[in-house]
Amino acid sequence: MKLPQAVGIIYGANIGTTITAQLMAFSFKFKLTDIALPVLGIGFAINYIAKNKKLKNIGQAMMGFGMMFLGLKILNDGIPYMQQSESLKHFFAEYASIPVVGVILGIVVTAMVHSSAATVGLVMVLSQAGLLDLQSAICIMLGDNIGTCFTAQLASMTGNINARRTAWAHTLYNVFGVVLTWITLPLFMKIVIFATDYLHANADISVYIANSHTLFNLLSALIFLPITKYYVDFLYKIVKRKGDHSNGKIYLDKLLLDTPVAALEASRSEIIRGTEVLKEMVLDVMDIVYTDDRKKMTEVVDNEADINQMQKDLTRYIVEISRRELTESQSLMVPAMISSINNIERSGDRVIEISSLCNKKIDGNLSFTDSAINELKELEKVVIELFNNTIIALRKRDNEIIKRIVELEDKVDEMSETFQENHIKRLNEGTCNVDSGVLFIDMIGHLERIADHIYKIAMYTKDELFGDKRKYN
Repeated sequence: MKLPQAVGIIYGANIGTTITAQLMAFSFKFKLTDIALPVLGIGFAINYIAKNKKLKNIGQAMMGFGMMFLGLKILNDGIPYMQQSESLKHFFAEYASIPVVGVILGIVVTAMVHSSAATVGLVMVLSQAGLLDLQSAICIMLGDNIGTCFTAQLASMTGNINARRTAWAHTLYNVFGVVLTWITLPLFMKIVIFATDYLHANADISVYIANSHTLFNLLSALIFLPITKYYVDFLYKIVKRKGDHSNGKIYLDKLLLDTPVAALEASRSEIIRGTEVLKEMVLDVMDIVYTDDRKKMTEVVDNEADINQMQKDLTRYIVEISRRELTESQSLMVPAMISSINNIERSGDRVIEISSLCNKKIDGNLSFTDSAINELKELEKVVIELFNNTIIALRKRDNEIIKRIVELEDKVDEMSETFQENHIKRLNEGTCNVDSGVLFIDMIGHLERIADHIYKIAMYTKDELFGDKRKYN
């Protein structure tokens, strides 16, 4: 998943989580806390007895609602003891009404309990008991939107660059929203009161709090949606990869392993990255062939080392995925991905072989004829087109692209055979040095083998890499 997509999901997820607050307000209005234990018990029984997965899901959902209602009931039952505490009443009266204190309180409580829903539930209970007014409750709610980001920040510490950028996308988005709302707090409160009075007759304070939570996240999303592109660019600038080198597991995140569908998509992205790195290696090494300039040699060697490491990392990662409970479709993707990264690694070895031939050519002061150079450029052009089409096929299944890849592979084979024959003629005619001729034929052979490996990856996109059994004609 790309960062712009992740940012969009953050907008939606923040709005979606406010449904919990609405359910809490609903439970207070209709006294659903009184049936917490029966709902929990029935849900447990369904989950324990049912064999059908859908029924089990219903049972688990009922257990979740039951536990939420039970938690609210326990909080509610403890309120009389809090009302008897003069120090607590003094604190809420003197300090909680100060906006900045309320925000800080919301941040601290949510960071400690790792649940914004729990904080909102507590705020509703305290407000219904008369210990918090609406402004204090809204300020704590604002703080809870920042406090909930601590969990993501902690999780991202062991994640990759994308995990860190996503965590900061969530944090900064919520912080900007809170700051903007805090600055315009009187106006925001008027909007909450107007919307609640318009939608609900005789609503209690818990409904106002739930609506403030929903409106805050809804308005934040509406403000950020038009500027998402600039926000993503900002995140790329402030959250940078450690070090200048591009090696490392960019897409492979251990946090995704328990969600196989996401982990497999991350693996696909890593295969695409490997294919792109390999394409750059081919372009760089062929530039050395034409110019006899070794300045790109270090980059070729470094990229090959990256691909070797990528093969090890991705293989380990896919093995970890295979240990999870996978669907039949997901199981088909596992060996195809391992085979794909192996083909990338073998192609990288072929590029290194070409670089060794370049060293021999430069050290031996050898040269190719204009005809040989033109033929290498023609073959390189077709191989690069094969790369580009394979990358497209890896991203999205496309039968027309597959047909084009088959045509390109056939063309590479034909060109390879023709160019080798042409060079043998040049050798026989004495227009080409024998040592140069050997290097030329070897280079043609390595380019053909690279095309073969990329073609094999492309063929997996027909079926296995998208979770289908291979169809044999």
